[in-house]
Amino acid sequence: MDDNFGHFLTKDVHIEKAEDWRNIQLPGRNCEHYKNMEALIRGAVEKVGQEAMIFPTMWSPFKIASFTYVFGGSSDEVFMKHCEEDPDSVLAGVKAIADVLEDWVDGFMEAGADGLYYSGQFSEPARFSAEIWEKMVKPFDLQILDRVHTWENKYNIVHICGEAEHNFTASPERYVGYPGDLFNWDVHRDQLSLEQGRECFNKPVLGGLDNHGILIQGSLKDIAEETKHIIRKFGKKGFMLGADCTVPADIDIERLKTAIQAAREM
Repeated sequence: MDDNFGHFLTKDVHIEKAEDWRNIQLPGRNCEHYKNMEALIRGAVEKVGQEAMIFPTMWSPFKIASFTYVFGGSSDEVFMKHCEEDPDSVLAGVKAIADVLEDWVDGFMEAGADGLYYSGQFSEPARFSAEIWEKMVKPFDLQILDRVHTWENKYNIVHICGEAEHNFTASPERYVGYPGDLFNWDVHRDQLSLEQGRECFNKPVLGGLDNHGILIQGSLKDIAEETKHIIRKFGKKGFMLGADCTVPADIDIERLKTAIQAAREM
């Protein structure tokens, strides 16, 4: 998991007006962040061999565009205003970001990653209508995810993410038909249960545990009981136990170990 992704890719990009997106310059694989990520992947491959699959995180191009404003001293609100005022200019910049990320996909796969943990963003119901989202956001998601599938035996984990300012809600139904091999969303806030998601995506699903609730607030006994309840209700086929979204960086590791052990007992 990598929460610094967008900060480094566009750290020298400054957007004052929407048309500035048409002239941005990006570092490609010369980006220090890319070099660090490639080294981490190669190091993980060397350490774990075939014991574990390796999925580096990649944020969506639109989210990185938003980061450009936030880390540059502006705000996501200004970004959304530019999307409304001059969408073509914004899309030119997002396309440039997507092209770099597509190349990074190849680098990650060359380094030995088993695929991508792709953080799909900007489907919060209050942000874009479904029609605008289809035009502006979806094509760049597909550009990245389709690139992964050009590699043999490489996989996409599609994480559907809503931001805090939108109460962590997203629109999972917009991702139906995406080239994902495993889907993850906030089952506690998106009004889509694991069972409904299985039918919706017709693919294996990941999640079940509330990263804003029981994983950080419940007792270890509560976590174990909830884990077993989820598995009994959903079954084991086509399911990977996990959280709705990122767990806090300072979480007590015993909480995660408890969920793992409870799953193994089922």
